[in-house]
Amino acid sequence: MRKTSMIAGALSAIFSIVILAASLSMEYYSSIGPGPGFFTFWLSLILGLLSIGWIFQEFRRKPKEGDEKKTLFPRGKSLVHELEILGAMVFMALFMDILGFQISMFLFLAFLLLILGKVNKATTLIISLVGSVGLFYLFTGWLDVQLPHSSLAFLSAIGF
Repeated sequence: MRKTSMIAGALSAIFSIVILAASLSMEYYSSIGPGPGFFTFWLSLILGLLSIGWIFQEFRRKPKEGDEKKTLFPRGKSLVHELEILGAMVFMALFMDILGFQISMFLFLAFLLLILGKVNKATTLIISLVGSVGLFYLFTGWLDVQLPHSSLAFLSAIGF
């Protein structure tokens, strides 16, 4: 598994270099603020540094007993767990335009935390509300990024 992690870190570093090179051809700053190259440059640089850190961390880690028995693809309960997460992401993609960002993100986070993560109900409610409603208002109000509203009339009438 150590070798797999090092390969994944190297591929991630290569990906960040490609994106960093592409960002250099984009406008870094425009008359109205940061251009398309600004975030692309910094995010790819951060990804590259984290990838190098990942590789270094795996290189220094001593192999544990049983590492050689681990496989690349999950089996059993791990496979079911990953398929549930994939299903939740598909749900988000399919229902975001119908239910809107706030409701679909709330359901997504609640499912991940309560059902899969087994987090208590109060914590799940707080994180799901902040992660759905809070992010919606952060992106639409402060960052002026359009997120989908519900296409159902009764939901959009009340602000969803």
